[in-house]
Amino acid sequence: MCHPDADTGVAPIGDVRERSFTVDTAGASMPVFEAAPTRHSQGSVIVVHDIHGASDFYRDLARRYATVGYTSYLPDLFVRQGPLPERTREAAFARSSTFSYQQSIDDLRHLISVLREHSSGKVGAVGFCMGGTLVMLLASREPQLAAGVIYYGFPANPTPSELRPHEPIQEADAVETPLLGFWGDQDHGVGMDNVERYRVGLAAAGKRHDFSIYPDLPHGFLTFDDSSPNFARSADSWNKTLQFFREYVD
Repeated sequence: MCHPDADTGVAPIGDVRERSFTVDTAGASMPVFEAAPTRHSQGSVIVVHDIHGASDFYRDLARRYATVGYTSYLPDLFVRQGPLPERTREAAFARSSTFSYQQSIDDLRHLISVLREHSSGKVGAVGFCMGGTLVMLLASREPQLAAGVIYYGFPANPTPSELRPHEPIQEADAVETPLLGFWGDQDHGVGMDNVERYRVGLAAAGKRHDFSIYPDLPHGFLTFDDSSPNFARSADSWNKTLQFFREYVD
C-alpha cells in the first residue's frame, strides 16, 4: 500500500543541502524536512506523504526534486498522532483513524503562507494516495498554490465523516490550481470511474488539468528502481511532472 519504505533505485546525482525545521501550526509544532539545490532554486515543491507518513521514500523524493532545481519540503502531517509504533499496514490505518483532513489542509495552507513570506517564488505540491487527495482538496481552497500533482489520490469519498468530510468530486468547480494526475487502471480502491467523474467535472468547469491512467498498474506504482516492471511508466510520470512544474512553478 503506497510507499512505506524507500525505493530509491539509482541515487540522484547533484549537490543538495538538507535541513530540518518546525512550523508552528494550531496546537502543534510541525516538523518539516527541506532539501534544496546548492545553486539557485527554481521554486518550491511541497511533498505530501501517504498514510505511512514522512518515510524515507519521501525524503528521497524531496532530494530528487532538489537535484533538478526545486527547494522541496516534506511536512510531517501526523505530528499530532506521533510516529508509528511499527511500520505495518495495520498500524498505519490505526493512526489514521484520528487524522483530520481539515486540520492537515490548514497545516499545508499555513506552510504555503510561511514559504511565500520568505520567498518570492511560486509553490507547487505533489501528493500520494492520502496526500494526493489532500492536494485535490487544497487546489479548491488555496489560491497561493501554483500547481498540484496527484498520484493515486481519491476523488470520491463514499463514507464522509467528521475527520474526512469532503469529497474532491464535489469541489471540481472551485478548483483554481492547475492539476496533473496519475493513476493505474488496476487501482480498484480509487476506482477509475471516480477519476473519470472528477475529470468530467473539471472539464465542465473549464479547469486546467491533465490526467494519465496507466494500463495494468496498481496503486502505489511510482518507483525509481529501473529493474521494476513499473519503471518505464513511472519515468513517464516523473518527466511529465517535471515539465508541469517547469510550466507553472518556475
